[in-house]
Amino acid sequence: MKPSKSCKPAPFLLLALCAALAACGSSGVREDGEDLIKQGQYEAGLARLQEALQDDPRNTELNIALAHGRQTAVEALLGQADSDRVRHDFAGARMGYGRVLTIEPNNRRALEGIRQLELMRTLDERVALGQAALRQGDLFGAERYMREVLRLDPQNQKGQTLRSDIENVQARTATPFPQLRSKLERPVTLEFRDANLKTIFEVLAQVAGINFIFDKDLRPDMKATIFVREVRIEDAVALLLEQNQLHQKIVNDNTLLIYPDSPQKTKDYQELVMRTFYLTSIDANTALNMVKTMLKTRDVFVDERLNTLTMRDTPDAVRMAEKLLQSQDQSNPEVVLEVEVMEVARSRILDLGLQWPNTFGVVNSDGTPVGVLDQLRGINSSRISIAPAPQAKINAQDKDINTLASPVIRVSNREQARIHIGQRVPIISATSVPSTQGPVITESVTYLDVGLKLEVQPTVHLNNEVAIKVALEVSNATPLEPTRQGTIPVQVDTRNAQTSLRLHDGETQVLAGLVRNDKTGSGNKIPGLGDIPGLGRLFGSNHDENSKSELVLAITPRIVRNLPYQSPSDMEFATGTESSLQVRQLAQPLPASAVPTEAPSPETQSAPVVQGQMAVVPATRSQQP
Repeated sequence: MKPSKSCKPAPFLLLALCAALAACGSSGVREDGEDLIKQGQYEAGLARLQEALQDDPRNTELNIALAHGRQTAVEALLGQADSDRVRHDFAGARMGYGRVLTIEPNNRRALEGIRQLELMRTLDERVALGQAALRQGDLFGAERYMREVLRLDPQNQKGQTLRSDIENVQARTATPFPQLRSKLERPVTLEFRDANLKTIFEVLAQVAGINFIFDKDLRPDMKATIFVREVRIEDAVALLLEQNQLHQKIVNDNTLLIYPDSPQKTKDYQELVMRTFYLTSIDANTALNMVKTMLKTRDVFVDERLNTLTMRDTPDAVRMAEKLLQSQDQSNPEVVLEVEVMEVARSRILDLGLQWPNTFGVVNSDGTPVGVLDQLRGINSSRISIAPAPQAKINAQDKDINTLASPVIRVSNREQARIHIGQRVPIISATSVPSTQGPVITESVTYLDVGLKLEVQPTVHLNNEVAIKVALEVSNATPLEPTRQGTIPVQVDTRNAQTSLRLHDGETQVLAGLVRNDKTGSGNKIPGLGDIPGLGRLFGSNHDENSKSELVLAITPRIVRNLPYQSPSDMEFATGTESSLQVRQLAQPLPASAVPTEAPSPETQSAPVVQGQMAVVPATRSQQP
């Protein structure tokens, strides 16, 4: 009995089995690494993916998993470290920033966090220096130290105490404008018809306990009619002044000066203040145009070296300028764009068949072609040439190309950022200029940027959304044959995409579908015999080439700094009239001392109003038993 022969698998089956096992192994390693990252073991998971990628550097899934895993780990560790720093857990914050630097050694946020941790060690020293400067009377130096401390640690108790001490000293040393010390909050009822204006003010002086003095150019025969009930004396005075086009000036704590509303009198009596604003983000010339346009201020000076604005105007105008600059002098928003550009290209070449000669000729004994028919005599095998030599072609090639770029771009709001990864191809052009001695040819070189070009322009919105204009182009250049003039033309193959999208902070958008398929085929066969099905390969050769490439773009915006939210009530404030700027304060509730506690006497009851007469009645409120 003959022994049976063992069946051996074909070589291509072994290759297919090995490829399948390798694919299953890489998939399992990728899943293990992603699971470790999800469990918080970032370093172990990334190391697992990195090891697998070293064994299979062309694996697209491993490249993407490693990039996303690194991004996830960095963001999680940075968030935890920032939270620990805010909670004064400096040891945990330092460890978190250190782990980030092991993953990304040049991470800006981690380096800045460690720098701030080093600065926070010296907070007590800075507070001590601020207190020493305050004791020496250096308010500016003390305020500078206080701001540094509170900028690093807004909840620092010693820094807040230093700020309170500075405010108390400023309140004691300040020289405010005179304020009225009277009963202006007391409610009154006025009923006057065609009464002399000065007489009305005399009656108000008796009720409020303040003095009214009048400019010498104020007409003595001015009349006024007013009917108001239960208004503050301060509001009643303002109504009388507005009705008769007058202004007031506080002379001291119980005296008011009344003068006509004219440009000359305004220059004579209106107090002006000077204020310098140190601008941080807004340009000083832009602030100058805003102040001149909105407040009509003429005395304004700009120092471009220090980016300061100094203005001289009324206190109300200065307070309005302060509110305007506070709302406009904001840092420009910034966003970090994490971009991943990947080009996956596959090429398969199949060259199979027999290459037969296609040229027969007769040559001389020295190998040169025969030129005269008489030389055809004496032809033998040594004088017959065949080209090309017969050969068998068996060749198959597979190529997988994975080009991955992961730039991180930090760009300001509404600014354009550009990235070019590739080459600058020189293009030579020749120019011929005729002359007496013959044409003169001059050459010039220009450069063409080819490769990966990416342009982004973000717009950061207040709701933490980012609108991005994206322009992506991938190109390559192939020089062609030079022309007669010497110019070298270049064929540029390009793929580009332009779009606008709007994403939330941290949202990832993938742009794909830029696919290119190329199929080329060529053959060299004997006519007739090469067209026989099946046997045609024996009488010719075929060269088939298939290539496919796809471009994928993933973009993720992360807002670094946005405009602070400001409520509409803070952004809106009264500005007076067109001819008179005035910051009006909100009406305060009446104090308890202004409300009478006894029933009104018969003498304080209102009298009937008669033409040409007057009546002043303090407003009263009856008490319930």
